Amino acid sequence: MFTTQDYRIQSAVLVDDGIGGSVATWTDAMDSVKAYIDLITGNDNNTVQNAFVEQSTHILIIPTHTPGITDKMRVVDAADRWYSITYVDDPVGQHHHLELYLKFGGVISG
Repeated sequence: MFTTQDYRIQSAVLVDDGIGGSVATWTDAMDSVKAYIDLITGNDNNTVQNAFVEQSTHILIIPTHTPGITDKMRVVDAADRWYSITYVDDPVGQHHHLELYLKFGGVISG
């Protein structure tokens, strides 16, 4: 059995840029979640959310239902690779687990 990995869920927060404006800064929105990530093959033709799947590169499966995650957030892995959330799926509305469709965004430099 594969073990889950830790992923950070982040949201953008506007902070003062010091010259009268603001800039978005990503901060952790909740405790890290344990999940599995997989690459999407791109040939899932039966999905209702085809537009979301087509622009997604990965899927993150969180085995425990975790409310509060939206498509305005992003996911960061242990190697500081970040992924935009394109769609949050609660399959059949059963609150059993979550499937997050993701699009790879890059690596956090720092």
